[in-house]
Amino acid sequence: MKLNHDEFTEAAFLFEKENRRLHSEFENGIIENSRLKTIPANELEADIIYGIKKGIYETEAERVNAYWALSKRNNKKLVPDFRTCLQTELEAENPIAVFQILVALDLLNEPSFAPERDSLDVNETELNINDAKNYLGKQSQSIPGNPKV
Repeated sequence: MKLNHDEFTEAAFLFEKENRRLHSEFENGIIENSRLKTIPANELEADIIYGIKKGIYETEAERVNAYWALSKRNNKKLVPDFRTCLQTELEAENPIAVFQILVALDLLNEPSFAPERDSLDVNETELNINDAKNYLGKQSQSIPGNPKV
């Protein structure tokens, strides 16, 4: 199943609802009218991950929406998937997707941004790229059998 922009918003709200986040009346209306509300959160998560891995979401904008929705899941088990996607988006030079994944990792208490940064913005492309490279470099060093970079 390929989600569209509005359905990613629905998925994000559904994930937040599962995590007991309170929503506005408007957001509750979106949740109530969502065709996705009958899909268990773990299945919806798996469908989104599958779509990313299989290239169903062809544009950077689609993948940014997918990463954003998944960031609302609050599932530490997504960290390896986010790392893989970060490497892919970094290599493809997709700065908006890189930023969104860094945010998702940060929400999962992964030290993805440099601690000395006093602002986080999608338009700080060079800083975001450097943070992504540093984060991935640290991760590869912590894996047994990987040579130190």
